[in-house]
Amino acid sequence: MGRETRSEFKPLKYIALTLDETAKLIVCVLLDIAEYAFPVLLAPIVGDILDIAGVGAGVIMFGWIGLLSSLEFLPMVDFFPTFIFTWIVWYYLKKEKEKSELERLKEKWK
Repeated sequence: MGRETRSEFKPLKYIALTLDETAKLIVCVLLDIAEYAFPVLLAPIVGDILDIAGVGAGVIMFGWIGLLSSLEFLPMVDFFPTFIFTWIVWYYLKKEKEKSELERLKEKWK
């Protein structure tokens, strides 16, 4: 008969968020929810002020990737969660960079 092996449960790396990643996601969710929760923020001048603040926050948090949140300035895009989309792109690129760095280090130590 075969030997039974017990493997430990390890959560996927893409699901376990660090405190920094979680805080950035919360800010993005709050920025996107603010537009839906307060209809006055969809008004041209007031909404644009929130968009400018959101794009600024995106650039501060995500660097050049934060410029994706400037899609908020396009007409009719206010209904798309652009800040959350920006976070998803940033997170994916960050994980890919970490993975390639790990592979590079593995090759270095072979």
